[in-house]
Amino acid sequence: MLNIIIVNYNSGNHLRNCLEAIHRNINGKKDYDITVYDNGSTDHSLETAKDAFVDVKYIGNHTNFGFARAANQAISATRGRYILLLNPDVLLFPGTIERMIEFMDKNQKCGILGAEILSPAGFRQPTCRRFPDYFNILFGRRSLIRRIFPRNPFSNSYLYLDMDYNKAEMVDFVEGSVMMLRRSALDEVGLFDEDFFLYVEDADLCYRMQQKGWQVWWLPRTYAIHYRGENFRRDNIHPAIHHSKGFYRFFKKHYAPSGLMHFLLRILLGLRLAYVVSTESIKKILNDINFSPSK
Repeated sequence: MLNIIIVNYNSGNHLRNCLEAIHRNINGKKDYDITVYDNGSTDHSLETAKDAFVDVKYIGNHTNFGFARAANQAISATRGRYILLLNPDVLLFPGTIERMIEFMDKNQKCGILGAEILSPAGFRQPTCRRFPDYFNILFGRRSLIRRIFPRNPFSNSYLYLDMDYNKAEMVDFVEGSVMMLRRSALDEVGLFDEDFFLYVEDADLCYRMQQKGWQVWWLPRTYAIHYRGENFRRDNIHPAIHHSKGFYRFFKKHYAPSGLMHFLLRILLGLRLAYVVSTESIKKILNDINFSPSK
């Protein structure tokens, strides 16, 4: 049995589209079930999905308690051997689920498996990461250095841009937008750390998995489209804050920084936050400008 879990929060029509793509994958099979956990959405996304897909289980809160807590409650309400976590703004391709299950069945030490995620334009998105440290977080996907030098070796290494995308690869961590989990591994390692509200909880879980001897893999030709950042364009501040807080929690939890390093870390993450918020705000302003001539 595979439990497919979607944590929804104000995803608009994405949730319905996500469920439609899953049903095309399932194609009437009985060894899957789907749970949508709603985190207190105030838009029409939950109601629209309920009207269209009556076979889906809907649970949730009236308050947004964050991704980790929502995912944990949904996982705890299921009993399948594997769990597939999906963002609501993800569209799975036919065959993706079967290929991921086949890999998990053949690789019993794989505790977490990530997929090959594409942008809406069809370009591969970097969804693997090395574990963040005090140096490589300067070279992330939206970093200033990568914007100026997009193919610099440090970003290539941090984002696994130099790996062989034609074969399965063991990696440090995969992002949680499309993530298959082995329940027996979760039983040993534990669920998501709920101190992570949004972002970096995937890195933390993968880190703990590997400390217990489980492996994390990325699998090619398991295609999904991710409409990354749709909600971020409406609110570019709070997601950026949660991302920086997630990094801070990860460093404090796993690296126990000294007093001076702790101080420098706060400055570094503060500067990173200011940069991300400012650049995303500029992009939003440019996207919102109406360039058509006045009538």
